[in-house]
Amino acid sequence: MKATKDILVIGGGVIGLAIAVELKLRGASVTVVSRDFAQAASHAAAGMLAPMAEKISNPPMLDLCLKSRWLYPEWVRKLEDLTGITTGYLPSGIVAPVFNLPQSPSDLWLNRATLEMYQPGLGTAIVGGWWYPEDGQVDNRCLMRSLLQAAEILGVEIKEGVAVKAIEQRQGRVTSIFTSEGELEAEKYVLATGSWASQLLPIPVRPVKGQMLSLRMPTEANLHRVLFGEGIYLVPRRDGRLIIGATVEEVGWNPHNTPQGIQNLLNNAIKLFPAVANWQIEEFWSGFRPGTPDELPILGRSPCENLFLATGHYRNGILLAPVTASVIANLILEGKSDPLLSHFSCERFLAQPQPNFNSSNGYKMPLEIQTTVSQQLSTPTTINQTNQLTIAGRTFNSRLMTGTGKYPTIETMQQSVIASGCEIVTVAVRRVQTKAPGHEGLAEALDWNKIWMLPNTAGCQTAEEAIRVARLGREMAKLLGQEDNNFVKLEVIPDAKYLLPDPIGTLEAAEQLVKEGFAVLPYINADPLLAKRLEEIGCATVMPLGSPIGSGQGIKNAANIAIIIEEAKIPVVVDAGIGTPSEAAYAMELGADALLINSAIAMAQDPVAMARAMGLATEAGRLAYLSGRIPIKQYAAASSPLTGTIK
Repeated sequence: MKATKDILVIGGGVIGLAIAVELKLRGASVTVVSRDFAQAASHAAAGMLAPMAEKISNPPMLDLCLKSRWLYPEWVRKLEDLTGITTGYLPSGIVAPVFNLPQSPSDLWLNRATLEMYQPGLGTAIVGGWWYPEDGQVDNRCLMRSLLQAAEILGVEIKEGVAVKAIEQRQGRVTSIFTSEGELEAEKYVLATGSWASQLLPIPVRPVKGQMLSLRMPTEANLHRVLFGEGIYLVPRRDGRLIIGATVEEVGWNPHNTPQGIQNLLNNAIKLFPAVANWQIEEFWSGFRPGTPDELPILGRSPCENLFLATGHYRNGILLAPVTASVIANLILEGKSDPLLSHFSCERFLAQPQPNFNSSNGYKMPLEIQTTVSQQLSTPTTINQTNQLTIAGRTFNSRLMTGTGKYPTIETMQQSVIASGCEIVTVAVRRVQTKAPGHEGLAEALDWNKIWMLPNTAGCQTAEEAIRVARLGREMAKLLGQEDNNFVKLEVIPDAKYLLPDPIGTLEAAEQLVKEGFAVLPYINADPLLAKRLEEIGCATVMPLGSPIGSGQGIKNAANIAIIIEEAKIPVVVDAGIGTPSEAAYAMELGADALLINSAIAMAQDPVAMARAMGLATEAGRLAYLSGRIPIKQYAAASSPLTGTIK
């Protein structure tokens, strides 16, 4: 049974709890769903509030961090008053010792003698350091206990031990989430799952592992300043622990401490503060920071109007908790978007580069094709400027998709993809994995910064096979640098003779893949009822066949395709059977949003020239459709008027 809430926060780390508490304080009904509060990166952090010591150089990011640091005293005071649990907040300043003299010291520079007065016992190789008096620290584990207690006191519904399996989307809205304990509904949703965000949505958040350890400081120890060194930091706690961190490792989800990682930390710590060499080791642990390609958080609205994003905080989740809670609560409850949010929108990762057809990419094509392409790019048509194709929130300038199979050589495929002007290329996952003939080296053959991969489940005969291969395809796209690629062309084809798709298996697989967060592009017979059903379950497009795959018969079911186009509220992509540019233009004149063409290009006598022809035909057909054809009449109608003629 579905349970409906006002606002549902996915994620029980410091960001998710801070948002939940802020929303509840403002009167909202809030539920927090978390697989394991103890797994949150917040538990593994050191709790430094160090925008200056970290030398954050991006202006909007620095502004966001400074704003949050300014909010910290009042924010933790409110939590401590509410719960009686100390957060360990200490605005004690941070010292950043260095081993080489800077070229231009500022007022924040302390020479070795002065630095020794602030913090005795530093390593002999240290020549001085920077003093950041407004930075500080908080005990992250105490902060988490305080936040969790505050949420419970305020009446936030806490669902711990509940894993979110998928986010269901329909027509630009989240309708529910699927969890290990059933389906949950809400009016609005917040995704704050840190490193795990990309497992639910196609956003480029990855785990960046950090190993840490703690020592027990002896009572006579004279370490009372946070030391922020080169590749190391030492954070003394008031309870006598010394936190040492942290490695930065791109190793996926490997959770284990390693001898090399711990050894590096200890070596750097001893170099910075030699006395630690003889202190008692208490604990080792590791965690996963949520990293993004530009190391900036993802904050604000998502492509779904009722889903808000608060993830990707990387090394600064503890620091940014107060300001994130504030700006997200303002956005959700009042519709107010802080100007800073524009710099952290997920849209910055969705912008697609224009196709680059020059020779610097290493590809070679016939001179006449290069000339034609250059002329077109210098005089872009209206269709490129004002009528782009959008699938699952991602925008493309070309409405032609091409394949990668059946070409005589990899080089011909490379040239044809460029000549066609396409920006989406479908790739058979199984053939790439098995290095089938013609697919060896395919992953390296195209520039995946310019071409969007559409993994397909070709060769799958059942829904179960297709689901498994789709998951592999998503991982393949990630390995090629497309971290946020959740597209899949779904093919379920048990029929070996006519290669007709299985409608039941396709629907079954599509339902599961949509639940898992895929943007599903299902290949189907031209069946209007099936197309509508696939749209209703949340598919990103429907892809009716014009005629059997590779047959070159053209559009044999125009009436049904026209019905699908008329009824669909998602893009309709005509796939299979197109043999000539005139047939491509005809499909677009019917109102199709895009075409997928492989065999007609790859098996032509001159694939590169045919690719260009198909690209031009796709544009011509779309422009003709938008222009509106003249009515069909039974009788002739003169194009020149009869009045005013010479008699």
